[in-house]
Formats: sequence, structure tokens, C-alpha cells
Amino acid sequence: MTDIDYAAFRRLDLNLLVAFDALIAETSVSRAAGRLCIGQPAMSHALARLRELFGDDILFREGAAMRPTPRALALAGPIRQVLDDIQQVARGAQPFDPAEAEGRVRIALNDPLEALLLPGLVARLRAQAPRLTLSVLPVPASRQLEQLDAGAVSLLVGHHPQVREVHSQLPLYESGFSCVFNPALIEVPPKPDLAALARLPHIHTTYAGEPPGVVDRVFKAHGLTRQVVARSAMPLSIPFVLKRSPLVAILPDMLARMFAAHTDLRFEPLPVAGLSLPISLVSHRRERSDPLIEFVARRLVESVEEWVAASGA
Repeated sequence: MTDIDYAAFRRLDLNLLVAFDALIAETSVSRAAGRLCIGQPAMSHALARLRELFGDDILFREGAAMRPTPRALALAGPIRQVLDDIQQVARGAQPFDPAEAEGRVRIALNDPLEALLLPGLVARLRAQAPRLTLSVLPVPASRQLEQLDAGAVSLLVGHHPQVREVHSQLPLYESGFSCVFNPALIEVPPKPDLAALARLPHIHTTYAGEPPGVVDRVFKAHGLTRQVVARSAMPLSIPFVLKRSPLVAILPDMLARMFAAHTDLRFEPLPVAGLSLPISLVSHRRERSDPLIEFVARRLVESVEEWVAASGA
């Protein structure tokens, strides 16, 4: 075991590491200050001291937003690990009691999964851990693993094929795909095959976490090409488009069922080989012994199971 350099620790304010963690998580001096319940001038002073300590800008301005530097991102994981270890030592002194647990857990969900899972998750947490605060952060799918590594979020739910050894992944649900349409505007045959769908006009969206072109790759494998006449930036706009236009959309079953349940749209499942989307719960292994994170993760799993059972998927 390495000897502790006590003199060096006397010169280091460990509260700066807490400030660093908040700054990286929030990428905003004012939001980080609010998170730590201190004034913005105090947080600005902490950022200045961190810049001096590490010889790095830590955060830099990019347009209207602040972004962490590469050096800050490299430091984020180890610093979060240190803070987690200290927190575990403090929590380990007494058994975990959800009813008394305090803190904030940050998770990343794309919009459709948030709409499906958040109601059940919040209800469970309010009933079992009323002092706990849950935050769903709007992190693009392409940056979710990066934010998990940096400690900005503790849990991800979605499609994440790029997980590494430092991550823990629990498969939750394998979503097939369905064709969604407005039967008042366009005729779709029952149990349509890909050839029939290729003759219809489509609206396409990139689902958060979906491998680019997964639907079109399946069509191409069958020697077909879709007629994509419109593209949407977000899945939740699709039902509003289909309500007014004679188009079809090929969406994950979880989305298709949600849209059909709340609109006059219909969906036809597409049992095509290769057309599926595995959904998993992902966490960082450094938090595997954190009872608070484990508690929320279990409630997330229960919410998924509840939704799958209710939807008949």
C-alpha cells in the first residue's frame, strides 16, 4: 500500500473534487452552484482553483454552452471513483434504508422510453424512497456512455452496443418493429411483408440509440428500398405527422404500441429476422456496490417488467 503524503493532502481542499464533479455533471457554473447550494461567485472561485490545480481550463465555452476539456473528461472518472469510495465508506456505517435515503440519482433515457418507464419508476420511488430525487437528463444517445463514464449520470436505459468492460449491462427487453399508419388515410395490408411496405411512402426517424440504418439494411438485404419522403428529428412527432398524412412509419414495437394506445393510429407487427432492438440497463462498475444506485436500478427493472406485462409484448 502506498504511503499517504499527508503534507500534500493538507494543501489540497477535497471539496474542490466535489466542485469538479458538479461542474462536469452540469457543464454550467450556475447550475453546479445550485447543485451544491453555494453562490455562483463561490463556484467560479472553485473553478479558478481547479484550473490552477490541474493546469487546465476544465470547462471552455462553445457557442452558448460550456464543454469539458479532454483533460477534464479524463479526470472525471477517477475523481468520481474517489468520491464514490468516500461515500461508500460513510454509507457503509449503517444499513441502507430506502425510506430514509437521501440524494439525487441521474439517469439517461430517450424520449419514448421516458414516456413509457418514468410513470412507474416515479410512483415506485415516491412510495418507497420519498426523500430521493430522480433526474432524467436529456443526453443524446451518442454521448450517453461518455456521460456515464464521466459520472454525469449513473444509469442508462436504451440500446448501447458499444459497452466496455468497465460497464455492467443487464438485458431488459428485445423490441421488434411495427408498421404504424393512419387507416383513414392509407391502406396497409394485414401482416404486410417488406415488398408491400417498399411500395408505400415512409416517414423515417432515428430512434435514440438505434444503429444507423437498421431498417434500411433489412430492406436492402431483401433487395428492396424504402420510399422515404420525410425525416423526423424526434420519434414523438411521428403520430402528429401520420394523423394528417398518408404515410407509414416503421418503429420499435414499444413506440408503436404507445402511439396506437393514445391515438387513432394502427400498427402491424413486422416479424422479420434482424429487425429488432435490444434494450438494456447500463451502469458503471465503479457504482456496483452503491446501494442507492442498485435500489433505483431494481425499480427501473420493475418498471420495464410492468410495462412489458401491461402491453402484452
